[in-house]
Amino acid sequence: MSKRHSISDEINEVSKEVESYIQNRIDLTKLQIAEDLSRFVSAVAIRLVLYYIAFFVLLFISTAAAYAIGSYLESTVLGFIIIAGFYFIIGLVFYLLKGVLVRTPIIKSFVHMFFPSYNNYDKK
Repeated sequence: MSKRHSISDEINEVSKEVESYIQNRIDLTKLQIAEDLSRFVSAVAIRLVLYYIAFFVLLFISTAAAYAIGSYLESTVLGFIIIAGFYFIIGLVFYLLKGVLVRTPIIKSFVHMFFPSYNNYDKK
């Protein structure tokens, strides 16, 4: 009877260890998800601020360039039309190359952010 009681105690102890291990794995997974999510949110926030600043820099440089071109051509309207045409061409090229310029880098960024040791995406 002593052996049976001992085996029962061992099974209970192993069961508690397994439960503890599973709970620790769940907690570790939660922490890893929280870390990845916070890294993602902070990266998005930083990029948004930088894009916001870059937008205003580009806006003021474009306005200055439009006035400079308009002054040179003696037509402010023509200066703004030339700058608008320049941005239209850039937008068209960007639209035509959106897969290469946007989609692929974003996918690579997500893969490297959430799976840092995965390097085979480039070899597809």
